[in-house]
Parts: sequence; C-alpha cells; structure tokens
Amino acid sequence: MLELTVFLSGALVMVLEMVGGRVLAPHVGTSAIVWTSLIGVILACLALGAWAGGRFADRSLSRRGLGQALAGAGAGCGLTAFCHTAIGTGVTGVFGNLYAAAVAAAVATFALPAFFFGMITPYVIRLRIASVDTAGATVGRLYALSTAGSILGTFLGGFVLISWFGSTLILWGVAVAMLLLSLANSHKRPWGRVLLLMLCLFLAWQDTLYDQWLAEKNGIRLVESPYNSIRIMEGVDYARGGKAVRLMATDPGYSQSGMLLDAPDELYFDYTRYYALGPRHVPGAKRVLMLGGGGYSVPKWLLSGKSGLGDGLDLTVVELDPAMTESARRWFGLRDDPRLTVRHEDARAFLNRQDAAFDLVFVDVFNSHYSVPFQMGTMEAAKALRRAVAPGGALVMNVISAVEGPDGRLFRGIWHALAKAFPEVRVYCVGSPAHPERVQNLMLVALPEARAGDSLPAMAADDMEAHRYTGKIPAGEPLRDDYAPVERYTLMLARQ
Repeated sequence: MLELTVFLSGALVMVLEMVGGRVLAPHVGTSAIVWTSLIGVILACLALGAWAGGRFADRSLSRRGLGQALAGAGAGCGLTAFCHTAIGTGVTGVFGNLYAAAVAAAVATFALPAFFFGMITPYVIRLRIASVDTAGATVGRLYALSTAGSILGTFLGGFVLISWFGSTLILWGVAVAMLLLSLANSHKRPWGRVLLLMLCLFLAWQDTLYDQWLAEKNGIRLVESPYNSIRIMEGVDYARGGKAVRLMATDPGYSQSGMLLDAPDELYFDYTRYYALGPRHVPGAKRVLMLGGGGYSVPKWLLSGKSGLGDGLDLTVVELDPAMTESARRWFGLRDDPRLTVRHEDARAFLNRQDAAFDLVFVDVFNSHYSVPFQMGTMEAAKALRRAVAPGGALVMNVISAVEGPDGRLFRGIWHALAKAFPEVRVYCVGSPAHPERVQNLMLVALPEARAGDSLPAMAADDMEAHRYTGKIPAGEPLRDDYAPVERYTLMLARQ
C-alpha cells in the first residue's frame, strides 16, 4: 500500500500543478510569467513539505501520521477548490504588477496543498526502511515510483482531465482521492476524515449547481480547454444605444471577441474594423488566410459580403484551440459555409508547412500582453508570412503595444522583423494616433511590393488613413526565434 500511495501522490500533485495554470488564468493570464510563478511556488512548497515531513517522521512514525499528511493534502486541495476564485480576485486587486500578482496568487492558492504533498514521500520512506543495509534501494525505489506517478499525472492532467472537466471539479477530485488514500493507509479514528470526505463531495456537487445558476443569472459561461480558459459574458453597450452584446475573454481585463446580438456579422471592436484595409489594398482578393480565429468576428464579416470581396472568396482560418471554434459556433453565430475551411493547429506550424500563397493574410494572435505568442513576430515568422502572401497581396497584423517610448519595444521588434521580409510596412494607431507613446491596438499592413506614395486615392479622406503613423519608426532589434525577450518588453505593460 505504501508504494501505491507514493505513486498516486506523485500523480495527483502533478495534476494539481497542471490544473493550476487554468485556475490562475482568469486572474493573471497564461504567460510564461504565470507558469514560472506557479512551478517555482509549488517546488518551493514541496521542498518545505519534504523537510517538515522528514522531521515529523522522526518524531512520530506511524500509519496514523501518514494518514494525517495525506488528509492535509486532501483538505488543502479542497480549500483551494472552494476559495480559488475569491483568492485570485483579491490578490489581483491588491497587486498591480503582473510578476507580484502571479507569485502571490500561486502562493495563496497552492502553497498549502503543495506543502502537505511534499511531506508524503519522506514519511513513507521512513516507514518503509527496515534496515540500513537496504536503505538506498528503498529510497531509490520509492522516489522512482513517485517520479513515475508524476509522469502519469502530467500526461493525465494535460491531455485528458483538462479536456473533459472543469478545473474546480478536478481540484475536488484530487481532494477526494487524497482523502481516500488517507483512509486506506490509516483506519484509526477515521470519522473526522470521513466527514471531510463527505463535505468535499457535497461541495463539489454544489459547485456544479452554482456554475449552472451563475450562467443563467449573470450570463457568464466558462469553457476550459487544453489551451485556454474561455469566458463568455453577456452585457450592454451603452455607447451604442444600449444594445445587447456578447463578449469572449481569455485573459483578465481584456475581451478578445465581441458581437452585437442584433448584428452578429458586424465588426464590434474598433481594431477589427481596420481589417478593411486588406480588401481596400487588394480589392480583387479571392484567397484569404486568417491566423487566429477567436470568436470568428472577422471571418463572419468576410463571409457576409460586407468586406466588398466577391462570391469567389476562399477563406482559411487557422485556430489553435478547437474550443474557440466550438464557442464561436455555439454563442457567436458562426455557421458552416462551403467557402470556409477551419484548421485547428498552431499558426506558425501551419506557415512553416504552407506552400500556397494567399491574396490576403490576416494575423490576430496578439490578444493581450498576458500571452504574447512571440513565435509569430520573429524574423523567421516574417519570412514565412512573406511566402504566404501572393504578389500584389497584403498582410494585415494586429499588435498590442505602443509605437514610441519604452512601451513600444514589442512593436518595434515585430516591425523590424517584418521590414526585413516586406519592402513596405505601414502602421495604423487605432486608439490614439496623436499619442503613439500610448499602448493601443496597432494595425500593421505589410506589402510584398513597395508602392509609390499612396496608391489608394479613395482612402485619402478615410478615417483610417488619418490614424496612419507617418513618423520615422524608432530603431530596434528584430525579434528572432532564438531571442525574443517579449516578457521583458511587456514588463511595463503588466502594470496597466
């Protein structure tokens, strides 16, 4: 039983860590900063727990002591399942810096269960050692079993559980499993742990009912996938006469897609309207590639005919997360269309294999500074994008950054990468053209052939042309696959 306990505990602690990213995502995002904080905090608490577990075993060695450590891990997971939303909201309300908020949220949410998990293996080793002569073999065997369990838990959590169950329900499942392990290892005085087990089962059931009630009352729905924690929200846009709107968010403080319920094919966010620059630069475009589907606002607009493109449109959308596409079909009015092809894969991987060229290539993968997919802004990515743009075509890319000043380093790294592959790269400041030092949506239009002057006279009086940045792009180093310090570049953005 001791060997099984070590194996299962190793598996369950990795399930806890894998689901931790989903638990923290609505509050601090899913960037490398968040994963670094989560892994570092859990490792630190496991180490502290191992130290405490060894000392505890030397002072009080019994099956009952092991049962207490296992029950502590179960109770800690149950407390995390019950309180993680309140903790995340509270911590991010106190800390304005993303680094501090990510570390504090990880500590407040996972320190307790990780500490008790750390106690288990040293305690089991002390129980199992029968002779000094065989101590090395015993320690090696138990650590190997713990590591094997961790490998299983990593794949089980990342490939299976997160794909099929909500993060809170998984946490309740880990709590219940640890309490059952506690009862299996120690039969003495079980009633407290039995009551705790029943409480966890009851609260897990209540959580499911609460999620259903919350979706009905507030119109907030949560969809979790291996890639995202997607929130679907209902609201009212008072700036547009109180019209009902539906929003999709994957990062805290940002909505990645929006839709007016009475006009599902319209472009809702201001920056998405700048994708009209594509058809205006290439009015006869037929083949269009969209990298990043989200709520499929731009694909719906293209298919509706409002972009001005003809009936011969052939649209390919590359979206990493199938849950995004399913959410768009269920809540954002995406319908099957013979002109639409959806590919569920990474945009850069798609580009690396892609031989065909498109009249228009739209890129909308930079949703916020919480999760910057650097691999789409490097020199190598720019070369792949250039291959994907047909002669006379255009690339239109959304980037969230400033143009000038310290907050513009991300933009400048991407712009200089594109400028090495495209003869001309135009920049449009969507939010504040008079203040290019401010963080805002920037639309980049890259052309495979330089055009003398402005070859679009019809756009001279257009509002979008008034937002074009005409200054000299500040110097900067282009991003590269082997060196793209986007976390450092977006450090200042994290304070906003």
